[in-house]
Amino acid sequence: MRYIYPELSGKNVLITGASGDIGLAICENYLNQGAQVYAIYHHDSSRLENLKSSHTEGNALHLISCDISDNNAVGEMIRKLEQHTHAIHVLINNAGIYKDNIFSAMSYEEFDRVIQVNLYGTFNVTRQLLPLLRHARGASVVNISSVSGVTSSFGQTNYSAAKAGIIGFTRTLANEMASKGIRVNAVAPGMIESRMVKKVPRQTVRTVLSAIPLKRLGQADEIANVVAFLSSDASSYIVGQTLVADGGLVMR
Repeated sequence: MRYIYPELSGKNVLITGASGDIGLAICENYLNQGAQVYAIYHHDSSRLENLKSSHTEGNALHLISCDISDNNAVGEMIRKLEQHTHAIHVLINNAGIYKDNIFSAMSYEEFDRVIQVNLYGTFNVTRQLLPLLRHARGASVVNISSVSGVTSSFGQTNYSAAKAGIIGFTRTLANEMASKGIRVNAVAPGMIESRMVKKVPRQTVRTVLSAIPLKRLGQADEIANVVAFLSSDASSYIVGQTLVADGGLVMR
């Protein structure tokens, strides 16, 4: 189902982690809104290229390669972005990776890399994009956290730490930015039907599914709808919140 927010038409939206399932759904949603979409990816752009060629508003999708864990690379990406626009109205910090392992066996690299991409990446992009957000006058930032940052998640001390950090980052940044006209919120998705979840052991998926009151996994489109809502005028009085979209999992 499409939820259209007319005020998003013509706005400039930057989305990190755009080539994943949730990222693609977010890109498509903003194209449906009539926005100019700057899709940041790191490795494979094939799915974004398919979206660009197949969507009726595909010309509004601009693909940009960047390793957001590299602060210098982010700076170079934003310098190139400034050649196209002087304002970003919506920033979606969606990029994230996982390297699951039980804590006793987790390596420094497994912990560090997840923190670098998920948490430092969010900081790097937001910090360097701040001038363009300020130029937008009434910008919105939506950070993608996870239920793993809200409750325990076996084998994910690194991922849980990063996603919990994003929730704290969101709350404090919102407090600092609200008076400057920039709203900051977060979304914490539960288990979403995606390529990432297909790599999770089936027994783990069945265990989680049995604990979800709705008795199904979420869809990437459902997360994209929440993100669009939080960047629209419909949520104009929502600041510093983390909206959990998990089918009721953490409620239990």
